[in-house]
Amino acid sequence: MFFKRQTEIIPFREFMAGKQTAGKQIKADVVVPALFPVITPHHLFPVQDADFSLLMTGVGTITLAAFIERGLVMMGMADMAEKVAGCGRIVFPIAVYGAVLWLFFSLGGL
Repeated sequence: MFFKRQTEIIPFREFMAGKQTAGKQIKADVVVPALFPVITPHHLFPVQDADFSLLMTGVGTITLAAFIERGLVMMGMADMAEKVAGCGRIVFPIAVYGAVLWLFFSLGGL
């Protein structure tokens, strides 16, 4: 059964003076930081972290290769675009599997 707690009303002047009512102690509330993480640009994009920097470099490389391939096709250099795509078919899966293994080993698994 749930009981509703009564709300204690403290006059503003007594509260500001720091007076406590007789027999009652004020409990301090505790904020758990794990439940309320700090959200700042520094925490969203930790560029000083080596893992995050490597991730962003990989994402940038894949994006750049896609734009280069698309640009080569638009300029009529389909043979060069095919060479870029062929390189990507070999390099990108190796990079992805390597990143997954690195993640497992860095987390202490395997």
